[in-house]
Amino acid sequence: MTAQPYGPAPTPVPERTPKAIRAALAPQHVEAFDREYRAAMAQATEELDLAPALDFVERWWPIAVLCARGEYQRVTEIAAGIAGRAERSQDLATVSWEVAETRLRARIAAGE
Repeated sequence: MTAQPYGPAPTPVPERTPKAIRAALAPQHVEAFDREYRAAMAQATEELDLAPALDFVERWWPIAVLCARGEYQRVTEIAAGIAGRAERSQDLATVSWEVAETRLRARIAAGE
């Protein structure tokens, strides 16, 4: 007898390809994605360098992961709250953005 998994299956993480990223995005992001994709590909073509295209994928992939997991709205609400507190000069968390970003990327990579 094999053990059955407990709880819901984890949401798959989209591949790091433009097609997979676009498919995972919430509808409100598709137009900006398409526009930036075309610009990145045009720049890559003009410069004969894939760096703009690769940078584009790295910039959009975390957004696609959050959208695929249904977490994008919650994250943007948290960010808006932090921005509002900063505008009112209220105390913010003591963790730097770099540390928070590293932690978030590690969670995404681990499939959490």
